[in-house]
Amino acid sequence: MMMSTFTDRLRAFAHRKLEGEGTGEGHPMVQRVRELASTVNDLLGKPIRAVDEPPVPQPASHGNGFAAAATSAATAPAPVLVYFDGKDHRTKAKVEELLRAQEIAFQVLDVSNDEAERSWITAAAKQDEFPIVVIAGVPVGGFAALTQLDVDGELRRRVFGSR
Repeated sequence: MMMSTFTDRLRAFAHRKLEGEGTGEGHPMVQRVRELASTVNDLLGKPIRAVDEPPVPQPASHGNGFAAAATSAATAPAPVLVYFDGKDHRTKAKVEELLRAQEIAFQVLDVSNDEAERSWITAAAKQDEFPIVVIAGVPVGGFAALTQLDVDGELRRRVFGSR
């Protein structure tokens, strides 16, 4: 019981710091780290949250180390990230157009100046060409793979579940 209370207090403290309470605007690098930590927190099912926030149900795992896109109609859509290296703007625009046409919210992460993140996503996605789309922590690939998911009806299922 005491450990649970301590864990809840620690979780709430980390959430306040993640949201930027008491830290002011800060340095741009601090803001970038906070943004990255917030994205990771979302992908992990929000283990860092306010005291009054209920825990987010954990999605099932597909055994590949990434969380599956198993959401129900009552939950929020799976997070969609588009990793971009600053070079192929035409393909990035096509990816964005396809996602917007399906009314899928997404976040573009520019990794042109972040070798570590660029290296991680190319290894995780097993491809070197950008942009790379990640849905609920699972790399799906580039524009061709995203288009195929859309044609198969799999894209909306992965993002929105069975809706």
